[in-house]
Amino acid sequence: MPFVERKRFVRRKDEERREWGPCGGCGGYSALEHGVRRLAHAVSMPLIVAIAVVFALAALGAFAVVKPYVSVRVDPDVYSLLSERGSAEVYVSSEAPLPIGAERVWRFGGLYVYKAVVRSAGEVEALLSTPGVRSVYAEKKLRPAVVSYSASGYDLSRDIDNEFHEAVGAWTGRGVVVAIIDTGIDYTHPDFFDERNNSVVRLLVSVLYRKGAQPYVIWDLSKNGSVSSLLAFDERYWEEYGEPVFLDANGHGTHVAGIVAGRGWASNGKYKGMAPGASLVIVKAFDRTGSSSIDLCLTALEWVHDNARSLGIRILSLSWGAYFASDGSDPLSLAVDSIVDEGVWVFVAAGNAGNAPNTIAVPGVSRKAVTVGAWDAYYDRLASFSSLGPTVDGRMKPDFAGAGVMTVAPKSAYAQLPQVPTLGDLGDRYIPMSGTSMSTPCVAGIAANFIEYYEHCCGRSPTLQDFVNWMVTNGRRVNVFYKDFITGWGIPLSPR
Repeated sequence: MPFVERKRFVRRKDEERREWGPCGGCGGYSALEHGVRRLAHAVSMPLIVAIAVVFALAALGAFAVVKPYVSVRVDPDVYSLLSERGSAEVYVSSEAPLPIGAERVWRFGGLYVYKAVVRSAGEVEALLSTPGVRSVYAEKKLRPAVVSYSASGYDLSRDIDNEFHEAVGAWTGRGVVVAIIDTGIDYTHPDFFDERNNSVVRLLVSVLYRKGAQPYVIWDLSKNGSVSSLLAFDERYWEEYGEPVFLDANGHGTHVAGIVAGRGWASNGKYKGMAPGASLVIVKAFDRTGSSSIDLCLTALEWVHDNARSLGIRILSLSWGAYFASDGSDPLSLAVDSIVDEGVWVFVAAGNAGNAPNTIAVPGVSRKAVTVGAWDAYYDRLASFSSLGPTVDGRMKPDFAGAGVMTVAPKSAYAQLPQVPTLGDLGDRYIPMSGTSMSTPCVAGIAANFIEYYEHCCGRSPTLQDFVNWMVTNGRRVNVFYKDFITGWGIPLSPR
């Protein structure tokens, strides 16, 4: 690996199948009375009352009072920064090239995102009046969508995500490449090797470091060196700058990757990923504290956008975000939309702001991504932390819900994570975590299984709409009447 320069952000299943129709199928939870009973069980009475009130307010147009739609083209923080400092670093999203001085420009097909400095409200208004400009947003701190949860009262001996989503059949995501933007991965973990002892990680990318003019660093295990060589490289930069290049020193990225494609070797097959036949592309954009920025995440998203076709990336899983008003025209959500336009299915965490309306995180408000809320699969109810829609412009989000409470998955050996006594000897290799961070890779893994299933049964590659249509018919509908702002279309089930 040639010399790498630090960035300023870094310091010095079994084979049994259930019979489904080839391109649609039967099954699911379609009985009206069963669905009503399940909805009543899933949410508390106060929440049901709150939902009724929200729908009543929506009918009266009262959502405009909660978060004014007219404000989302401009981030209010821009004006706050101008007032406090006299200048503001902003991200300008445009559908046409702009003749402005910019520190950095990202391009996603026909979308341009400029990082620039404005010094007055007049400059902001001039930008907004420029043809093609969609929005102006200030910098944001982005974090993983994970929450603290007590293991008390949870039977961690269960592989709850696979059990709940019925991901125990013949379809394992074979041949499907899933990209994950997160805190990196513990690529030394046994669960990230296949039956021939080859790594299931096809490529590692880090946007926390750069190589010359290239704003990222890449490690291809087939070209740059073995896992042991990669570990030595990572440890050298970790010692020098306090942050490994690719290795996960936080633990979040390893857990998320394991939920998607962990092989389960370290648990003798007990804790497998949802799609244990899939392969991974890991893009590190969050440091060991779990922090990132719009700058770094745009670089990571741009890399996926530009390389998805050549690497065969079919799915992108994003278990992170930030809370600020957006109708989907913020730079991150627009970038996600552009990646979907390239044929990649993007799954995004809804957020963990609690069961209150209008709390979907960015980029979960993206118009084209699949946004995922969290379900407590142990007690069969909505997770208490799961964010609810609708978006500020009235769209129903999330789109689906997945198992997101006390999900057991691989533990990074290079992160300072607690030992969970109830896991016994497996506590060295696995850890339970909760959040829409966990539910998102659950649904992404099911999507990988669906792609394999659909191509086998239908003889063509499915579209994202094929996936949604199939899950609406064959998944578990919590609300049997319509898509809602609590669980969307319901809970996806893996083809079997």
